[in-house]
Amino acid sequence: MTVRFGIIGLGGIASRFAGVLKNAEGTSLAAVASRDMERSEAFAKEYNAGRAYDNYDALLQDDEVDIVYVALTHNFHYDIIKKCILQGKAVLCEKPFVTTQRDADELIELAKEKNVLLMEAMWSRCIPAFRKAREWVAGGLIGKPQLVQAAFCFHIPFDAEHRLFNPELAGGSLYDAGVYPIEFATGILGENPVEVSGIAHKCTTGVDDFTVINLGFASGALASLACGLNARVSQDAIVYGTDGKVVVYNFLGAHKTERYNENGELLETFEEEFEDGFIYEIQHISELYRNKKIESEYIPLKDTSACAGIFDKLIEKWQ
Repeated sequence: MTVRFGIIGLGGIASRFAGVLKNAEGTSLAAVASRDMERSEAFAKEYNAGRAYDNYDALLQDDEVDIVYVALTHNFHYDIIKKCILQGKAVLCEKPFVTTQRDADELIELAKEKNVLLMEAMWSRCIPAFRKAREWVAGGLIGKPQLVQAAFCFHIPFDAEHRLFNPELAGGSLYDAGVYPIEFATGILGENPVEVSGIAHKCTTGVDDFTVINLGFASGALASLACGLNARVSQDAIVYGTDGKVVVYNFLGAHKTERYNENGELLETFEEEFEDGFIYEIQHISELYRNKKIESEYIPLKDTSACAGIFDKLIEKWQ
């Protein structure tokens, strides 16, 4: 069965997705949509899409689209996801899914009610190295987890109109970058936090441009996370346990993970090479669709809701 994708929002991330989709076995790009027909047609030509539209509703009404990949800026996610669900279209939405837990929970309940597949595009959780690290931690191979450290910070010149700095486009490092270490921590531990705190530095537009996040879990594990727009920071994530540690190198798109004992001696290495980690996300949601699933076991909707709840708590503290 060929799974047919439609893409809404044709920016840089959509181009990356469409490029990987070209080489994903058992899939096709049925249609693309933006608010500009010239742009849609150019994108369709470059990535071999079946049809191009200049409005989103037309794509949603296309019977030959099975899964809609939502690649719009964060502020548009809620409205378009809701339309997709009501139209009966499976949804793969770029992170962050939405920016409030209320919106997340409403959409999740609607998808369950309509029996529609819904998944946040947290592609890093689908990568084999992450899955192996998760297996080691869940299997007790480093003892009881004590501390998770992860950060996604990069440097981009300040521009008040850029989506990352523009509050009207749900800008800020927390929404765009913080979602990765948060969902790394919840995914690797297999639980969501009971305590949330953090400190943010805000730029002149009022959004956070650097943030430190602390999470506490019912198991006793803690997480120390960071996200930012002003400096590059190591993207190697570490999970420390009572009997050792797991290192996930470049955790956003990890090719390698290693397990050490409590004395720092290397016990096990797992490595898998790939060109672009989006391929695993595409394969995963395609298989879910073929099997008539409405939720991913890799990116369960409870984690998507919990992440939005963390946003709520932090934003409330910073106001």
